[in-house]
Amino acid sequence: MKRIFIYQLFLIVFTSHIYSCKDSENKITEGEITNFSVWDQKSVNHILHVDNVNNVISNREELPTYVNLKELLVEFKVNNADVILKLNGKVQQSGGNKNDFSKECVYDLYVGDIKQKSYTVKITKPKSSNSFQTFTFPEKQMEQYQPAINTETGEISNENEIPSNIDITSLQPEFTTSEKSSVVKVNGVVQKSGNARHDFTKPITYSIEGEDGTSRQYTVTLKQGDQAILTNPVIVGSYADPTVIRVGKEFYLYVTSGRVRGYKSTDLINWPRIGGSKSEVFDKRPDFTDDDVNDTGMWAPDINYYDGKYVMYYAISKWSGGATCGIGVGVSDKPEGPFVPPAGNSNGKLFVSTEIGVHNSIDPCFVEEDGKRYLFWGSFYGIYMIELTADGMAVKDLTKKTLIAGKSFEAPYIHKRGKYYYLFVSTGACCEGMTSSYKVMVGRSESLSGPYLNKAGTDMKTFDAWNPSNYQPIVVRGDATFGGPGHNSRIITDDNGVDWMLYHAYIDNGSSQRNLMLDRVKWDDAGWPIIGNGTPSYSMSIVPVFK
Repeated sequence: MKRIFIYQLFLIVFTSHIYSCKDSENKITEGEITNFSVWDQKSVNHILHVDNVNNVISNREELPTYVNLKELLVEFKVNNADVILKLNGKVQQSGGNKNDFSKECVYDLYVGDIKQKSYTVKITKPKSSNSFQTFTFPEKQMEQYQPAINTETGEISNENEIPSNIDITSLQPEFTTSEKSSVVKVNGVVQKSGNARHDFTKPITYSIEGEDGTSRQYTVTLKQGDQAILTNPVIVGSYADPTVIRVGKEFYLYVTSGRVRGYKSTDLINWPRIGGSKSEVFDKRPDFTDDDVNDTGMWAPDINYYDGKYVMYYAISKWSGGATCGIGVGVSDKPEGPFVPPAGNSNGKLFVSTEIGVHNSIDPCFVEEDGKRYLFWGSFYGIYMIELTADGMAVKDLTKKTLIAGKSFEAPYIHKRGKYYYLFVSTGACCEGMTSSYKVMVGRSESLSGPYLNKAGTDMKTFDAWNPSNYQPIVVRGDATFGGPGHNSRIITDDNGVDWMLYHAYIDNGSSQRNLMLDRVKWDDAGWPIIGNGTPSYSMSIVPVFK
């Protein structure tokens, strides 16, 4: 009996063991994701945290802002070879799928055909700002009208209205972005700070694209008012020794160049080229000096109109060419030229220094008085006056010249006002950039031929010192903003009776060019001309008025 009991107990234990093994074989092991990481567009791997309790996969550290969440390559490991991961019903292969994690993704885990669980993948990173850090216009005339950036609305606009006479059709903005690697575009074209120009009379939309593929738009809207303001220089560039003439409602400006260049305007402020794309008013450079024509330029033109012709006097010279330089004349039926030598004068020459007996014979100025025509000229070897022939095309007698002012001066210009003839001249170093000591001085006389006296009553013929320090009045001198202002044009009176004068000056922009300046001329109680505070005006709320 005992043996039978033991045998039965053995069968029970054995059978229980057999069935236990079969249950173990039939039971499916629970699947898990053990590792999950993503590769970004810079081939940097970011390992994520896998929470198998809550079935959530996330990053513990924020990803860099450059990461494009829409294109991340996924790698993962699971605990069982039979585990299958699906995303949106599509089987996933580790290292074989790029997925969009800009929003939450749900991975479904299967073992065989049985779905066991779902994992929610949440990846976060700092939001790309895609914003402008700065947005400015470097142009001098825009200095007071810089826009402000509204990062919330994406609007960039100026608070102070831009004056109506400031040209905003070709501004060259400079900018920085909050993320250095951002790409800035306008109409799909990549923009580089300080390179591209745009017409800001209408809004311009910029897009800033981050490395992560996101983008944001900013609209630049400049507010321009109806009121005009004058800012100097009126033209930046090489516009030395200006001369100007009024023709109806237009003004024509001419400046020193290899060949004289010309410009036109209706307001004395904006000066497009005289011939559209062309500015030269001589088809050929006159050649009447002993210097090589390739070494000389046409300096200090002086424009006039008489006898139905536009008549331009000019100098032909080169640096250190005081002995060989000279003065010539050209005529044209139109202010835009072409100017050519007058009839009977094949090369346009009036005289050269050796013929007239005046060293450095440049800087001509034509004056007509009592039916007679005269030429004033000179540069640091005396200012002289001589009578021209009745047609103004030649010198009447080369031996009959009159000394008007001493060796301290050049660039004479005669202006008649009331009972006085005013002799404007320049003195000092003309051409040394911002360190130039050039300045405009003036004397006056009740007779065209002098004597011209300064404010102290001293005859200008007695000033022979270089850049005389004791001369008064000085009409305009340089300052920290403008260097070497001088060589003024004739005075133009606008339709409100306000006097204006063009001249040139350097600006502190690293250039060796003399820029075009415009200033109002006032007259004190004693009848002496005044410009601003004695230095060039940077800006004025008054502008020339021509109706």
